[in-house]
This record gives sequence, structure tokens and C-alpha cells, in this order.
Amino acid sequence: MARCGRCGLWNQYPEDHHEKKHAGVCIWYQIRLADDDVWVDRECKDFFERMPGFHSMDHFDYKVKRDNLRDAYVVAQRSRWIAYLSLGISVFGLLHRVLW
Repeated sequence: MARCGRCGLWNQYPEDHHEKKHAGVCIWYQIRLADDDVWVDRECKDFFERMPGFHSMDHFDYKVKRDNLRDAYVVAQRSRWIAYLSLGISVFGLLHRVLW
């Protein structure tokens, strides 16, 4: 279970913030929560445990880079298999033309 108050992507508003209705904002989902809802258990697949000494924008930057790197890896793997398939079809077509 995730709690927004423990997440590195949670940016708490300062005490002197002009809007007292909300405690802070989730940087990832852009959701503002009231004080009572910050520590409630919830399902969040993007929960990112807060690292001591890091600002929430540092966590956000890290998560964006990590997600983009994973997406790039998946696309590169798929592209490699498509290239192998294309090469196989090309070789088969060339052999078919030459041998028959």
C-alpha cells in the first residue's frame, strides 16, 4: 500500500501557503489532497519511496528518466526482432529467386 506522505513524488505545501484547504500535490498525477487524506493507504503503481535528502523535484526527474530509459529499451528490443525478421525475409526472397 502506498501513502502519499511517504512518496518522493509528494510535494507538501509550506505552512504559510495561502490556500489552507490542501496539504500538497502529487507531482506525478497532479492531485491535491487535504491534510486528512495524505496518510491514507491507497493503491498507486507509481509510488516511489522518498529518499532522505532529495527534493521532490529530484525524485520526479529520476522517475521520468528511469521510465524513459525503460521505454527506450523495450522499443529497441522490439526493433531488433523486427530487423531480424526483415533480414530473414530478405534472405529467403533472395535464395528463392536465385535457386528457383
